[in-house]
Amino acid sequence: MNNKVMIKFYRNLFVIFILPFLITISHTYAATVIVKVSNIEKKGEMHLAIYDDAEVFENDDGEKGGAAKGIIQGVIEDVETGSVTYTFELPDGTYAIGIFVDKNYNNKMDRNLFGVPKEQFGFSNNAKGKFGPPSFEDASFTVSSDMKLEINL
Repeated sequence: MNNKVMIKFYRNLFVIFILPFLITISHTYAATVIVKVSNIEKKGEMHLAIYDDAEVFENDDGEKGGAAKGIIQGVIEDVETGSVTYTFELPDGTYAIGIFVDKNYNNKMDRNLFGVPKEQFGFSNNAKGKFGPPSFEDASFTVSSDMKLEINL
């Protein structure tokens, strides 16, 4: 066989057999997770963090916004009232989401004298805590394929 025929043969082999296999493998490493945050009552700066570490999740009190150990993805952006939707690509695993709307843009969750949050907040699974944030177990979800979540503040 001449070189042109061999090149065509291998190109066709790649397109028919190898390329579909590579595409399939690439989709197993990450899933699309769509998160809709509803019931935003006041405009402000949305702080949404996706945690892959239970200890970090349960000890994060919203005192500082932004990236930190145990937070693998997130969003900090201005939002209006109503709802907003975010899309993330996450590898298979177990995660929890924590959110607060910083209405005075001071990069932390404000609290009253008794430690009760004065700004809207929420967690994945719409989990509620008693005298503090919920446990990672209550707020966690498992990613193994594309999924949609809704969190009501």
